[in-house]
Amino acid sequence: MFDAGSASDSALQRGHGQVRLRFGPTAAGATRVVERYAAAPARLLVPRVYGAPPEVVLANTAGGVAGGDRLDVVVTADAHADATVTGQAAEKIYRAIDAPARIRTRLEVGAGATLEWLPQETILFDGARLERRIDVALAADARLLLAESVVFGRRAHGGELYRTGLFDDRWRIDRDGRPLWRDALHVAGGAAAFGAAAGLAGARALATLVYAGPDGPSLLEPLRDLIERTGLFAGATAARGLLIARMLGDEAGALKRALAEVVGGFRALALGRPATAPRVWLC
Repeated sequence: MFDAGSASDSALQRGHGQVRLRFGPTAAGATRVVERYAAAPARLLVPRVYGAPPEVVLANTAGGVAGGDRLDVVVTADAHADATVTGQAAEKIYRAIDAPARIRTRLEVGAGATLEWLPQETILFDGARLERRIDVALAADARLLLAESVVFGRRAHGGELYRTGLFDDRWRIDRDGRPLWRDALHVAGGAAAFGAAAGLAGARALATLVYAGPDGPSLLEPLRDLIERTGLFAGATAARGLLIARMLGDEAGALKRALAEVVGGFRALALGRPATAPRVWLC
């Protein structure tokens, strides 16, 4: 019988998923996938798209991530490529015994390239421990639309609340090798961070949207209009050529719907995409 009191995460079978994905331009000016590698439990799905840049869907065949598991993802958009990467479903982070799960994402966007990184939400269950790192390297005129959301527990599923655990989240965005933005969120435990006005102010779900592009400052007010329509506690600012928006919500479903509206509207404004979130978000 499994004895959680004497076991450790390192003594159990752990997963180490790996993804390498690269997009490059064709002679006709379109974009194609030029490298695609995935090691279990990670998997890459490439649905057919018509009249749009390629879209790749990242899936986790294990159904989630637990203590001691690792997932390393590297996505590269070569010069003048244009592509979207999203997720098949929410990434579920389950209880850890004594070791955190680790997710590392690196996005590299070349000259004149456009990359969308639009995974679905990350859900932390009670007792989950996650260390997440997101590193971005942008060329001088590259464009990036990035949206990530985190949910602490699931109130709609019989009170699956996040009461204790660890979430250590650190983002680095560089342009031409120079620091552009650094961000860190460290949540240890539960109630104190969620209740404090200087913390999450009672919210249990958090979304962050970042846009990097030459036209960023001119899109600040349209972005603010989009997030204001959601009715959630949210705000947006412009800094060093970046647009950064944050949205807080009490319930995962409401935040996801609001983020889908903002992402869809902003994709249309900034990138000329259809005014909708990736199709897999709507399934």
